[in-house]
Amino acid sequence: MKQIHGRSPVEKKRTFITWMLAPAWLALLVATQPEGFETLGYSLIEFLGFFLVFGAVLGRLWCTLYIGGRKDAELCQRGPYSLSRNPLYFFSFLGLVGVCLAAQNILLMIISASAFILYYRSVILNEERRLLSLFGADYVLYMARVPRFFPRLDYPDGEDTVIVNASAFIRSLRDVAWFLVAIVGIEVIEELRQAAVISGWQLPL
Repeated sequence: MKQIHGRSPVEKKRTFITWMLAPAWLALLVATQPEGFETLGYSLIEFLGFFLVFGAVLGRLWCTLYIGGRKDAELCQRGPYSLSRNPLYFFSFLGLVGVCLAAQNILLMIISASAFILYYRSVILNEERRLLSLFGADYVLYMARVPRFFPRLDYPDGEDTVIVNASAFIRSLRDVAWFLVAIVGIEVIEELRQAAVISGWQLPL
């Protein structure tokens, strides 16, 4: 009889660890600023950050249309899951990078992106073992065809009809709202810096 693996401790504690690290990340965001803050080059970086954040919001909602409420119940291979095996994590990564760039903080972006990839590599590998036990040969074929994290660029042809889980979609709206709250917060921090209410440590990047 095939052994079905439950969620690993790494998977179960993912959200808890994220919230534990959030205060330290926020403190770094507020307490540091690049040497070229508010120059033209960094303003372009800020615009790129906003673009990535909104892309992440739309991407996570797109994923929820296909997987919301059905994770582990079926092997989703359509929509964003035809481009990446972990599109929700990819779009979260995109949003994290976007928030750091919107804050014009390249050094924080490098630190955050590196920490995300290191931690979520472990999460993804644990999930893969569980999905292999659930879906067997179908998942092996899926792994051979679709990249693990960074998506391929060719979208398969074909029309999709999706049944949307309303409660899962509403939860996803709540989750992506944090990215939009972060953008508002970044704008507030910028206004406070320009008014000399707060000042951050100068960074080389």
